[in-house]
Amino acid sequence: MERPRLTTMADHASPPTRRLLFRSLGISVVDFRCHAGVERLGTEEPNPTHSIVFVRRGVFGRSHEDGTLVADPNHVLFFNAAQPYRYSHPVAGGDDCTILAVDTTRALELVARHARRDPRPESPFRRSHGLCSRRAAQLHWELLRLVDRPALRLALEDVIAELADEAVGNAYRSPEEPIQRLGRLAPAGRRHRELAEAAKLVLNERIDAPPSLSDLAGVLGCSPFHLSRTFHRTVGLSLRQYVRQLRARLAAAQLAAGAGDLTRLALDVGYFDHSHFTKSFRDEWGIPPSRFRAGRSASVPASDLPDRRRARRRN
Repeated sequence: MERPRLTTMADHASPPTRRLLFRSLGISVVDFRCHAGVERLGTEEPNPTHSIVFVRRGVFGRSHEDGTLVADPNHVLFFNAAQPYRYSHPVAGGDDCTILAVDTTRALELVARHARRDPRPESPFRRSHGLCSRRAAQLHWELLRLVDRPALRLALEDVIAELADEAVGNAYRSPEEPIQRLGRLAPAGRRHRELAEAAKLVLNERIDAPPSLSDLAGVLGCSPFHLSRTFHRTVGLSLRQYVRQLRARLAAAQLAAGAGDLTRLALDVGYFDHSHFTKSFRDEWGIPPSRFRAGRSASVPASDLPDRRRARRRN
């Protein structure tokens, strides 16, 4: 099955930026921002460190060995130092991420606590990614709130330790992900993985107005029942759960950037109205949008979050 065809480069990308926010416990907290147009798969790039990556905004493709992952704020990604990866940007606008660059000793400790086999120093992370649990998402934003307050060093270090352990533990508690088993899968298994990744891409492109299950299946060339079943088994969330979490996490990034008009924000990420937004956001985060914004608005500059509708017009 073919993925939807990508458009050509829509605008000129600026070089990505990395900024060290804090370092302790053998972990460097790095703010990474990439402002890219639509870009096809690039050349291989070795990752500089063992890393745990949380996507705050945007979507990108990461290819390694036999599989490609569509990465968005629903995911935590794991990288091993010196291993080569290839990247693409199937949607204009780039991405913002928080990177935990982990020393080898600390990476081995984190993985050994959860893995059945002892990790190897050259590649401690045997899992390439996992779903970002609700607890990890909450800890991620707590980290960003504390990182500009070094006087609260105990709290900051405690959050870093808990976040790293939660991210790794959640990935290893899940069944072995299909992207790790591609070499042992029959062709049908590969097609299932590709179908799920293609569906994720369409959902990210159309988060403000997702297609119906029938329309999505038509775009992807399969039966609605097959798509629903395959997505849930492959990704670990149903299609509706995936959209619900993605909307709430995209909204969180814009609230942290100080988004002022909550009704416009609600419509931009696909909620019916302000009340629908408030209820769904509270279900995901435990607090209403206004309170989330008040507690985290200093973490992410507003200028780094482009308007989604303006980005779509560039496609």
